[in-house]
Amino acid sequence: MANVEFRVADLADGLGEAEYDVVYARFVLTHLRDPGAGLASMITALKPGGRLVVEDIDYRGSFCDPERASFARYEEIYEETARLNGGDPHIATRLPLMLVDAGLHRVVAAVTQPSGLEGEVKLLPPLTLENIKAMAVRHRVATDDEVDALVAELYEIAADPRTYVGNPRMVQVWGEKP
Repeated sequence: MANVEFRVADLADGLGEAEYDVVYARFVLTHLRDPGAGLASMITALKPGGRLVVEDIDYRGSFCDPERASFARYEEIYEETARLNGGDPHIATRLPLMLVDAGLHRVVAAVTQPSGLEGEVKLLPPLTLENIKAMAVRHRVATDDEVDALVAELYEIAADPRTYVGNPRMVQVWGEKP
């Protein structure tokens, strides 16, 4: 397509003013201390009639069946670490009203939830815990040894074809700037 240009920008630097037809952010607002300011920056960057699309998570939606204590502990570690970093692991369910309250029109939301009995979808929990280990230990949410043991157990869960894992709900919301 000749009339499409993609740009990558850093929200912390600002995105400009009335420059974009579409602004898309995935798994960004959950990590911000002030998601409202991040949202305002994205909306400012939109041209009138432009669309904002944001997608984020609600960790309350994740599950493991049959239930496993190691999975529940992983969820606790993730959620507490996110909060201590200034984030909101449940922001997704608030996104529709955040866009409405920010003045966007024609706000629409959709929910997806990756889950499965086998395959890569079951690797998200151990990979996530491996990636947040340093922050969890720094915030004293867990110890190195505990995280290592949980990661090993989460990989065992991922390999077990009789365990059904559902990752956090993802809510995608889009709205139009007047």
